[in-house]
Formats: sequence, C-alpha cells, structure tokens
Amino acid sequence: MRSGRFFAVAVLAGLAVRLAALPLPGTSDVTAFKVWAHAAATGPVAEMYGVGGTPPERRVHEYDHWEATVDYPPVALYALSAAGRLYGWARPGFANTPLLAACIKALPLACEGAMTLVLWAAVRRVQPHRADRARFAALAFWLNPASILATPVLGYLDALFALPALGALVAAASGAAGLSGALMAAAILTKPQAVLFAPAVALALAVSPSGGASRPRARSLSLAAGAAILSAAAILAPIAAAGAWPNFVQAMRSLGRHDMLSGQAANLWWIVTYIMRAAYAAAEMGVAGAFLSPVRRPLAITRLAELGYPDPRLAATALTVAAVAWALWTGRKVRDLPRFSLLGAWSVYAYFVLSVQVHENHFFMILPPLALAAALLPRWRAPLWVLSGMFALNLNLFYGFGDGIGFAVPRTATRIDATVLLSAANLAAFAWVARLLRDTLRDAPASGATADREDSRRRPRALFP
Repeated sequence: MRSGRFFAVAVLAGLAVRLAALPLPGTSDVTAFKVWAHAAATGPVAEMYGVGGTPPERRVHEYDHWEATVDYPPVALYALSAAGRLYGWARPGFANTPLLAACIKALPLACEGAMTLVLWAAVRRVQPHRADRARFAALAFWLNPASILATPVLGYLDALFALPALGALVAAASGAAGLSGALMAAAILTKPQAVLFAPAVALALAVSPSGGASRPRARSLSLAAGAAILSAAAILAPIAAAGAWPNFVQAMRSLGRHDMLSGQAANLWWIVTYIMRAAYAAAEMGVAGAFLSPVRRPLAITRLAELGYPDPRLAATALTVAAVAWALWTGRKVRDLPRFSLLGAWSVYAYFVLSVQVHENHFFMILPPLALAAALLPRWRAPLWVLSGMFALNLNLFYGFGDGIGFAVPRTATRIDATVLLSAANLAAFAWVARLLRDTLRDAPASGATADREDSRRRPRALFP
C-alpha cells in the first residue's frame, strides 16, 4: 500500500513540475513551432508545405515578425494545428503570450504521460508479480531530469514521435503486427528520426511474439508492412489531394541538407568541430588560447569541403549502419521485450554519437526504451542514469533553462569547453554500453522469458492479446 501511495505522489509531483514549466519560453525551436501552429490553425495543414510551382514552392509562413518554412512531416503539423486552434479559442487574435508556448508544450507533455502509462503497462504485463518494476519503468522516465528539461522546459516535440515508436515496439513484441506497423508509420510521419527504431521493430516482428499466438514470420512482416502503407496513405492523402506532393517531398529532402557536422550534439563530430576550429584559430590566438576557447558555433560541412576535406556524411552513415547491423546480428536470437528495447535504444544512440547533422534533442528517444529495459534488466539501471545525466547536461550547457532564463552550467569552468569533455565522455560511454549490450544480447534466454533468470519461470502475458 505504501509503495502504491508513493508511486501516486511521485506521479503527481512530476506532473506539477511539468505543468509549472510549460509557460517558460523554451529554445528557438519553440519560435518555429509557434509560427507553424499559427499557420496550421488559420489554414489547411495540407497546404503548409506550399502548393505547385516550378520549381515547387517552399511556402514561407509569418507570425509576430517571424518567418519559417516547414520541414516536419504532417502528423506533427496536425498536432500543432490542434494546439493552435485551442489557443486561438482561448486568445482570439493569437497574441504571442506564454500561454501559446504552454499550449504547444502541452502536446509532447501529454505524449510523455501516455508513454509513462505504456511503460508501466508493458512491464506489468511482462512481470505481473513485480509491481515494483512497473513503477520503476514509469518513474524512471516520468521523473527523469532529462525528459523534464527536454519537453516542458525547453519545448522539444520529440515525445510526439517517441510515443508511437515505443508503442510499435511493444505491439510487435506482443504479436500485434498490424498495430505495430500502423504506429511505426505514424511515428515516422511525425518525425523521420523514428525510422531508427524500425530495425528493432522489424526484428521483434520476425520472431515468434512473446506471449502471443505464433505466426509465420513472413505473415507478421507482411501484415505490419500493409498496415504501415495504409496508415501512411491515409496521412499523406490530403497533401496529394491538395496538389502539394512535390512541395512535401522537397521539404523532407531539406532535412538532409543541414549544413553542420554536429548541431550541438555532444558526439564524435562535436569533437571534430572543436579540433578543426581550434587548429585554424591557433595562428591568431595561440595554441592555448585556441584550444581553451569555447566552441562558438557548429562547423559547416561545406566549410570542410572548402578546406579540401572529404564530405563526412558517407563515413558517418557507414559507422552508424555498421553499429546498428552489429547489434542486430548479435541479437538475432533475442525473443524478449527488454532486449528488443535495448536494440531500439542502441540504434538511436549510435546515430546520436556517430552520425553528422545530429541535434542535441535527438537523444530523447533513447530514454523510454532504456527505462523499460532497465526495469526488467537491473544491470541496465546504471547506464540509464549515466546516459540520462549526459543528455540533461548536453541540453543545459547550450540552453540553460531556455531563452532568457539562464542557469546554464558555465562551459569554461572546466578550462577546456565542457561540451567537448562531455562529447569525449559520450564516446567512452558508447564503448561501455556496446560491451554491456553484447553481453546482454548473447545472454538472451532461449524461451519467451523476458528478464533476469529469477523471473524466467513465469510466462509473460501479451500487452496486446
């Protein structure tokens, strides 16, 4: 009873903190979301990318002296439309007030609440006799300082796609192939980074579902693919009907043209950015001055080309694909939900650490599956806390508690820019996590048991029977 009461109090305390943070201004991304919410609330979402034109029009939207084009898929825009319409009803005239930021942030906050429920339910169904582990999974995400900082404080929308992506994995592991495919399509059409979760979902679909009726692999994959295609068609049909398909494709292609090695993500390429900038500034500032100065801005990939270096995109992509492929091969015999979750988290982590054009908020999708895995595999609790701490620090070093708020840890307090040291720590953590992942995947139980060996005697129930 006491544990149940503590759990309820903890959930309410987390909700109170999140609600209190909603009016904060967030990062500059929130400004773009305001422009999109205004456009989505005052016009057809299907036409926000532009309609027609040769070359295709890239529509520019204006709000409160700001301008922005759209580069998010339509599901995110439909969500922002709902927030914008709600705000327009509450504040006719659509004045730029803290309530507008709160309405926009309320979208991912609601998704985080739903993810907390999914985590609790998934662990509870897998191990009904271990209520403490279900509570751990929920609170490890809901009270996680990194998730609180990312969503209600800084205003990132990653929870919008993380919810259906997590649901797709849980559904796949439970044998609900059609639901899994539909959720995966919805996740990708909310934000393309959700595709990083697809390999783990596909592996879960390709093996006998834990606790569900056995189904041939080809049938499960075909059912999921069919549901994904139908769901994507339904989501994209209004865009095609409006004559905006070429404009939509152009907008999605722009995501691959971000001209930076690292978009303030503490990863391998932020270290390269630091070294390159310091090396070229040493002649003017001296070696000590150059290498002890903070990194002022990301390094453009086009600048590397001007200096005669090869385009790093191919090498970065090859590294990321190799890391994901290694994990999938090592975990090819996995049959349980926590290890599927680890594979999903690893794919996102490999992308964050090894790929170029990565932004600081792209770490977010690691948190929910890692919380689920850590609840059922206690050896993963230390990595959960370490990676959560590094994500929170990555956000805080660059943005504090949001534009004009402050409270950022001083980057020069460590002499060498703290973001560079954090990047080096992320590389070390990546190697540590890889070794632990290898051991965990090789130790996968042959049956449908889903956690450590003392719990393998109980047959888990499917979350989606």
